[in-house]
Amino acid sequence: MFVNGNDNVEYRRVDLGPAGTLGPGGYLVVHDGAVSLPVGTLALTFAPCIDTCIQNGAPDGIALIDTNGPALIDALSYEGSVTAANILGFPAPVNLLEGTPTGATDSNTVNGSLVRLPNGTDTDNAGTDWAFAPTPTPGAANTP
Repeated sequence: MFVNGNDNVEYRRVDLGPAGTLGPGGYLVVHDGAVSLPVGTLALTFAPCIDTCIQNGAPDGIALIDTNGPALIDALSYEGSVTAANILGFPAPVNLLEGTPTGATDSNTVNGSLVRLPNGTDTDNAGTDWAFAPTPTPGAANTP
């Protein structure tokens, strides 16, 4: 689910269940349909977007949640800190900042992605786990 950091409100939720099971070392690409993927990539396409599917403001956040718990599984707060996200089903605001803030920022003018580097590493510290990569690699390993 996605959070607008200006008001801490969830603005989009994507159910990952229809994608099936993600194997060890695999990738799931959640996208708007305008991306080329390697053959065999597990993918889900967003419902149609009126304006933008993913906000790119300062700050914004994304969270992987278990709605049965509810429980926060993983999160990223980018271009600032989202520490009190209001997520449907959670009894209290949720902190989307893991450790120290990431210095990685996305751009509306330069092609690229925010990625975990090294690929697959999660130390629960956004400041060391995330970087901006000028070459997106949907469906494949993240590269610097």
